[in-house]
Amino acid sequence: MDAKKLKVLIVEDEFFIALDAEDQVRSLGHTVVGTAVSAEQAIQIAGEARPDIVLMDIRLLGAVDGIAAALEIRSRYGIEAIFVTANTDPSTLARAEAIRPVAVLQKPLTRARLAAHLAKLLTR
Repeated sequence: MDAKKLKVLIVEDEFFIALDAEDQVRSLGHTVVGTAVSAEQAIQIAGEARPDIVLMDIRLLGAVDGIAAALEIRSRYGIEAIFVTANTDPSTLARAEAIRPVAVLQKPLTRARLAAHLAKLLTR
């Protein structure tokens, strides 16, 4: 990992939310290596772009959710995820926490929260 810049994959099926996340990542000095709207697309891009971290929504287009996608990406490529979600029901949060992501952030994503978690990755 570059000491100052992370490569980030954004997985979000809502266009404007994905655009905002891209803007926030770039404003923090990091690089967006791709944007995906489904689990299948996220897994493919992760394999090709090899990001340092995935910002992963839990609800995605298609049958596979972000939790399963994050688990598959970590299993195949060793890439961790930060979940960004509006799904705060206890069972969804428990499933997300069970796979031990870097963090689970509630929407709306704020620059301060994102900055804090990305900074932690840089100190690992």
